Amino acid sequence: MKMEYQALYRKYRPTKFSDVVDQENILKIITNSLKENKVSHAYLFSGPRGTGKTTIAKLLAKTVNCLNLKDDFSICHECENCLDIENNSSDIIEIDAASNNGVDEIRELKSKINLVPSKLKYKVYIIDEVHMLSTSAFNALLKTLEEPPSHVIFILATTEFYKVPATIVSRCQCLTFKRISKEGLIKRIKEVANLENIKITDEAVEEIAIYSEGGMRDALGMLDKLASYSLKEITLDDFLSINGLISNNDLNTFIDKIISKDNEQVLEQINAYEDLGIDYAKIVEKVLERLRDLLVEHYVKKNDKYDPKVLYDLVFVFNDIYNYLKDSINKKIIVEVKLLDYMNKIDKPNNSEPFISREIIKNQKSVVKEQKSVGNTDIPPKNDTNNETYTIDEEVKKQRIINTFAIASKALKNNLLTKWSLLTDYITNPKYSAVASCLKDVEIGVVSAKNILLVSKYNNITDKIYSNYDLVLELLKEITDNTYKIVVIDEPSFKEEVLNFKNHMNDQSYYTYQEETKDMIIKNQVYKDNNLCYGNLVQKAIDVFGSEYVSVSEKGND
Repeated sequence: MKMEYQALYRKYRPTKFSDVVDQENILKIITNSLKENKVSHAYLFSGPRGTGKTTIAKLLAKTVNCLNLKDDFSICHECENCLDIENNSSDIIEIDAASNNGVDEIRELKSKINLVPSKLKYKVYIIDEVHMLSTSAFNALLKTLEEPPSHVIFILATTEFYKVPATIVSRCQCLTFKRISKEGLIKRIKEVANLENIKITDEAVEEIAIYSEGGMRDALGMLDKLASYSLKEITLDDFLSINGLISNNDLNTFIDKIISKDNEQVLEQINAYEDLGIDYAKIVEKVLERLRDLLVEHYVKKNDKYDPKVLYDLVFVFNDIYNYLKDSINKKIIVEVKLLDYMNKIDKPNNSEPFISREIIKNQKSVVKEQKSVGNTDIPPKNDTNNETYTIDEEVKKQRIINTFAIASKALKNNLLTKWSLLTDYITNPKYSAVASCLKDVEIGVVSAKNILLVSKYNNITDKIYSNYDLVLELLKEITDNTYKIVVIDEPSFKEEVLNFKNHMNDQSYYTYQEETKDMIIKNQVYKDNNLCYGNLVQKAIDVFGSEYVSVSEKGND
């Protein structure tokens, strides 16, 4: 009888620790604990999907039970325990918390946990997506997790570590898995393709690796799908076609049409993307990525095909479109109208909503100076763009974070979340539109009566919030009727702060509120564009790409 087809990610699941890709730190901790005979009674594996959490959990379950471990702690796959595990041993219990998240399942687990293993040395409980357990289920698990019988090992796995209660975290040895590198994914995809006699171009392999966002399961799943789609050689076009994506050549053509202000062709291209079923947010993301690549090519590879000033304009136009898409009923209309607006005002420097252009900014400054020189006093002060940038006092920043955690309130956070939707009303407000868009792009982390800790994915959003700090506080007062101090940190830092808080929950001397004695933000006077929080194109390039990619030629004073 012909065997049932097995998905590639299952067929090529690692069978020994050395097969696992890009998790060297995790493997070192586990193998060292095996060498020293210091295997923990409970582990908590956290990290993005498809990075090896469940795989290593199963390998660890086999390793602690194998009767003939090799010198490198590889499993023999031949002893009676290994064979029993491969035949679904009753002593290895896998629980999917996403579908078994109630207290009854945990109580059943507790009722059987004292029973000795039927055959193996250790009974191993692997609880996947543990963050999905209910509060009552977590409470039922607590005591058992703290003092399990000597023959029991718990391995908990989660993609959302911050949702796991601190009481559970403190009872486990926590290991954080990282995303698999693009290079690691490419190497493994090629290995599997060779073993399966799948012909695939290098360009397609690279795009699969990028598309998978660090997840091996997603990468091999995509290879599986492409192998079914193309029975000859898998090409980049095959990958783009089945995923509703756009090639770089198509993106370049689309960008060229926008720059040349070909209204009809741009609208036709948008219709073509709609016919292909491509999500508009995905279109905008890909255009932004391509614009970034073109800017890097200009500064690093000296490619002068595109004027960098125009590319910068488009970056912020498409970023603006992306912000609008989040709350739009008809996304196509937003994309069409915003691009038509840009293409038909691009050469008009006196518009009320200027785009980034060095010549436009220079012209506006010249007009302001000329009008001032003849005694014209009707010019609003804000058009004289002598604004401020900032530096951060790290000591005050740290104290503000501690102060926020010290008197944090979930009720206050929930209350603030209900008011956060009011930011949408200010997106079109000339005064607040820029900062409202920035605040829509961050998440509320922790809230106290006086402070808000915000979490940002992107450094440029953090920079804009701090650059417009006073205006941000003014807008928050508008929507909340309260006066707050804010602090913005990135996602990895927030996860560290949450873990730190969990580790110090019982240390009353650590999280104590102290009044700040000086300002967190130190402001410096510089020239910058009023709408977009940047002084000039060079500074924008440095902020976006880093100083190592930006060089300035001496071709004048601007």
